[in-house]
Amino acid sequence: MIKYRNPVLVIIFSIITFGIYAIYWLVSTTNELRKITSSAPNPWLLLLLLVPLVNIFVAIWYYWNYSKAIEEITSFDHVLLFILWLLVSIAAMVITQIELNKKAVAKAT
Repeated sequence: MIKYRNPVLVIIFSIITFGIYAIYWLVSTTNELRKITSSAPNPWLLLLLLVPLVNIFVAIWYYWNYSKAIEEITSFDHVLLFILWLLVSIAAMVITQIELNKKAVAKAT
């Protein structure tokens, strides 16, 4: 089940915690996606972001598959979302949460 979260609070908490909440949010939303679709990446792969040089390839692969999983359940273009993840991750977080909130509200009604 997808949890409703306020996109503004996601950004504020991410800034206040110096990005720790952003990682928690990414893991949480990935786990929610994995319950709905099999195309979502494994959140344990985020640990590889701690390895220099490997982290670049892992981030690209992870964001690509995460974006595809979002498109699968919300029909938001995965290429656009992937580019946002690479260039302006805050915007990608907000858009992703807005799209997930639409699904959360639709499931609740």
